[in-house]
Formats: sequence, structure tokens, C-alpha cells
Amino acid sequence: HGSSQFSSGPFFARLAMAAIFGSIKDKVTSLVGQSAPNGAAVPDDQMDPGAPQHILSKDIVKEGWVTKQSRNIKDWRRRYVILTPDCIATFKDGAQGRNYSLKDATELVFFNSALAVKSAEQETGKDNAFCVQRTKDGRYFYFVAAGQQDKEEWIGAIGKLMVRRTVMMEPEEDCPY
Repeated sequence: HGSSQFSSGPFFARLAMAAIFGSIKDKVTSLVGQSAPNGAAVPDDQMDPGAPQHILSKDIVKEGWVTKQSRNIKDWRRRYVILTPDCIATFKDGAQGRNYSLKDATELVFFNSALAVKSAEQETGKDNAFCVQRTKDGRYFYFVAAGQQDKEEWIGAIGKLMVRRTVMMEPEEDCPY
């Protein structure tokens, strides 16, 4: 047959596409689920191709320091969280009034998939904890705010954006309600 074991399957098809459309090193890293060289850990399947590649300070709805549970190791790490009308993005560092590149994000959760937000003190055993659940895959993202008021502000801001997006979306034709 002449084809090698390394030239078939969806992984290698995506790898070939990565070589065509961008930096192979970053694409391979994202395909195997490790952090990119710049410390980012955002797989390509989480990127919204229609979304801007930068977060401008004028588009930030809420921002601040929280503690976030890491995706793989489940350690708790201090992260700067940016909430926009399109996504929740976390960064290793941050400051109010600046712009951010999505490629520097350690985590991105886009609102293009349905989300749920709720208190998560019982699940985490931590005061002021809350979580965002992405319903397309059931993945939970856990955060701990600086205090009760900060937690309520995060839940309220995320919830308000979710409601706004739901109201703005047109109902699908096959939706029974």
C-alpha cells in the first residue's frame, strides 16, 4: 500500500492542516493538550474563528483576580479573569485598562455554546466558589472570588450576559418552544 502508519487518522489530518495554516509547533502542542510555549493552554477547538483575536479594554464587562482550578492538574491558581460579551478569558497577569491578546489566555470559554453559572462552594469545599458549565461538553470551570460580594458580582455579570445572548439569539426552527 505504501502508506505509513503515520499518515492516516483524524489527528494526522489536523496536523497536516496545521502545517498549512499556521505554526506547526503551536498546533501540535494544542492537539496533544499541553501548554503552548508562551504558557497558553487554549486548544484550537475552544477558539471561536469568528471572534476577534484581541480583547479591547472598551469591551471588558468585568475583570479582576480570582483563583481558578486548572484544567488538567486540578491545582488552584491565581488568574486575572476578563469577562466580555463573547467570552471569559483567564491570564497569568493583568491590569485594568489594557488590551489582551487571546493567544496569551490560559483558558477561554466562549458564549457561543450554552453556559450555566452557579455557586460551587459545596462542590469545591471553598468559600466564595462559583462555576461556569459549558453545556456542549458538560465541562465545569471552577473559580474562587476574593469575597462573597465579588462572587455575587461575577455570577451576576456572567448570568446577565448569558440572558442577553439568549434573548438576542433567534429561536431555531426545530425548537418546540
